[in-house]
Amino acid sequence: MKLSDLPKHHAVLLVQNNRIEAGEKLWKELSEQSIANRFFNQTVLDIDTARSIISWANTPYNDEKVALISFHTAGLAAQNAMLKILEEPREKVRFILLTSNKSNLIDTVLSRVSYIEDRSEKNKSNINVGEFLQTAHSVRMKLPFIVEMLAKIDEEGRKDRESVREFILSLTDEMSVLKLEPQYITETFEIASYASDPSASGKALVEYLALLLPKVK
Repeated sequence: MKLSDLPKHHAVLLVQNNRIEAGEKLWKELSEQSIANRFFNQTVLDIDTARSIISWANTPYNDEKVALISFHTAGLAAQNAMLKILEEPREKVRFILLTSNKSNLIDTVLSRVSYIEDRSEKNKSNINVGEFLQTAHSVRMKLPFIVEMLAKIDEEGRKDRESVREFILSLTDEMSVLKLEPQYITETFEIASYASDPSASGKALVEYLALLLPKVK
């Protein structure tokens, strides 16, 4: 997905299975176009992040500027806070919202954006989470991809938090598709917010979910 493929609208929602890769590709283009463009790539889009985005949007700038926003974890308060800026931004301000699950968004947000769904690429983690949920509780932590994920090291020699966070967020996607009970989806969503915290153990978070989440057929 390239910028030229997106609708010419001040607020575009891009729904894509592999939103991480899509975000990286779009940001590469945007960062080369203007120093005013921003990538809001937060773990959880809470009310404080929403206010930061609104402040960025309302800051005067002579030329066009674009905010690429990871909207997958946007909470209800944050979505409501952004309704006005999404509907009536300053001139030459554009938003690109990125998610893999449109059903997490409230109708009033959807009514203010032009959206495009690109399901051409299947995210590997979506396949893995399906296997995770279909596996017995006692065996989940022994699954090869879980062992590999928890052993990963990032470029700074630390445990790879991003892989754990994205796996947990993919679990929320899969559970939404499977229509599991809302409390499981809500709690998993909350667990994802801790995954990037240096004081939290990625293994402990995944282990908790391995015990918590029901086995599906």
